[in-house]
Amino acid sequence: VIDISGSMEGKAETDLKGNVISTAGSKVGSTVGNKVGGTIGNLISKETNNQLTKLGKAKKELMPSIRGLSEDTYFTIVVFENKIKQLNKQLMQANSTNKNLAVAYLEKLESGGGTNMSDALEESFAIPEVETLFVLSDGSPNEGKIPNSQGILDALKQWNSAKKIKIHTIGLGEDCDKDFMKKMADENGGQFIDK
Repeated sequence: VIDISGSMEGKAETDLKGNVISTAGSKVGSTVGNKVGGTIGNLISKETNNQLTKLGKAKKELMPSIRGLSEDTYFTIVVFENKIKQLNKQLMQANSTNKNLAVAYLEKLESGGGTNMSDALEESFAIPEVETLFVLSDGSPNEGKIPNSQGILDALKQWNSAKKIKIHTIGLGEDCDKDFMKKMADENGGQFIDK
């Protein structure tokens, strides 16, 4: 379950620190691109800027993880901003075709919009046979049926009382709501990782 809201790309950063990080990242990408020059330089500049964002970090972590899944594993990808999108409505076998499809899907993700985590989690719980969720986000939900952290934690207790789905959380960025992400993992048998 991956956050692709505007804050994951620095597009909605409103604090001074977020603006400084975003500006510095853009300058690094532009400098590298200008040194190389031409079409190749433009591609390098864009790729460098993308990798310096929280969404870039998430992609960098996820791609090798997906490639390393054994064939007896079943998975899908759910992404959220204002809207919820899924790679597939059902779990897919982690064969080479589906893993390549997932990596291509991740590569094309772009950020924008608000943070509708509650609806993404609710849809994830509706996927048959899910045993474990990995939630990658900078936290701070602000959209959807439940636009706040405590409301989501309360809803998860209800949704997960019978299913017992393990939820691991990966907090991205210095401005991540670590308390919320840690509580979500702790209250659902998972681990919190601060990236």
